[in-house]
Amino acid sequence: MRTLQKPGSTSRRSTRPTGLSHGNPWRTEKVYFEGAAYFRGLIQAIHRARHTIDLETYIFEKGRVADHFMSALEKASARGVRVRILVDGVGSPDFADHYGSRLDKNGIAFKIYRSWPVFFTHAFHHFHLYRLIESRRWFQILLRGGNHRDHRKLYIVDDGRVWIGSFNINDDHISRPPQKRPWRDTGIELGGVSNPVFRLAFELAWEDSWPRRLGIGYKYLLEQQLYSHLSGMPIRMTATRRLRVAYRHELLEHFRTAKKHIWILIPYFVPNRALLKALAQAARRGCDVRVVLPGLSDVPMVQWVSSAFYAPLIRAGCRLYEYQKNILHAKTLFLDSWILVGSSNLDYRSLRMDLEVNVLPQSERTKKKLEDRFRKDLSLSKEVTAQMVRQRPLSIRFLSWLFFRFRFWF
Repeated sequence: MRTLQKPGSTSRRSTRPTGLSHGNPWRTEKVYFEGAAYFRGLIQAIHRARHTIDLETYIFEKGRVADHFMSALEKASARGVRVRILVDGVGSPDFADHYGSRLDKNGIAFKIYRSWPVFFTHAFHHFHLYRLIESRRWFQILLRGGNHRDHRKLYIVDDGRVWIGSFNINDDHISRPPQKRPWRDTGIELGGVSNPVFRLAFELAWEDSWPRRLGIGYKYLLEQQLYSHLSGMPIRMTATRRLRVAYRHELLEHFRTAKKHIWILIPYFVPNRALLKALAQAARRGCDVRVVLPGLSDVPMVQWVSSAFYAPLIRAGCRLYEYQKNILHAKTLFLDSWILVGSSNLDYRSLRMDLEVNVLPQSERTKKKLEDRFRKDLSLSKEVTAQMVRQRPLSIRFLSWLFFRFRFWF
């Protein structure tokens, strides 16, 4: 069994990685654990962009960070760079009100991905109300389509440089006075990207005109790149149903076959029955299973749902922790040597509904930095014991029971 050593001081930004093979779809990796450094690197790249800038994010919220991005994007557009912004309708409900006219004025294209107003427009105009009433199938299709979200944080500059991770474009990821601490996040910058997968995924989401899918060609090419070469491709893009199914199966297989350790750092933990069973079985066979969850969450309902899994996992021998320093928002999985970083959570939405993007870091230096950071996060967390679970207030138990019934909607 692999044991955790006391973490030492680690750098928050990586340097140029080593050990990348010639077959990788990118040449360099840089890992970030601080929003200020991540945004600074991305904005600098925007200032140097020559051809295209495509930003796809769940949240683009008015504030200091968004204003810096807007200024950089306007300057890029003024010098002839094609700029496009794609935001989610649920995550960024006020985006068009705050920035729409400003973007139009500067010639910057933007789209809102499947907002609820768009959902209702399609429901009552493209389909007749009587069809919804008489056909349960149509109602389910419409409801599922309206509940589908773009949860990716994918930033592409001149095709060759890509940023992914858990950083939205908002002020939660930077320090704010008087005592507002930035969220704990992880992001990766990829340089010298040669694979078209990121571009294809963006184009597919950009051309999405639900319920009529216009980007069929992009979908075919994306699945051809990812599904046909899954074992050798270090990119996990849940952009289609087929890719989501493949991702779930692969994830479950790694949970079932892990021999040394399963370390999970995740903000939204609502595993399905198969993953929950695989975690428990891994702990029983001697695998070092450790799950770090938020002590303070930005979505308390999800935290209450997650607590419903504490007792069975602890009984099986899993060790659970709650991060104490600030809000945990990073998403990283360590399954032996298989390390995954990106936007995906372990919940129903990420596994079955939403658009997500993750990568498997290829540099040994990057992997070591991620492992060192996990150890540091572990030292900033409080372990949850069986006694603590039994002593939870009755009100928390009730909320856990109640919101567990609605776990598929968070």
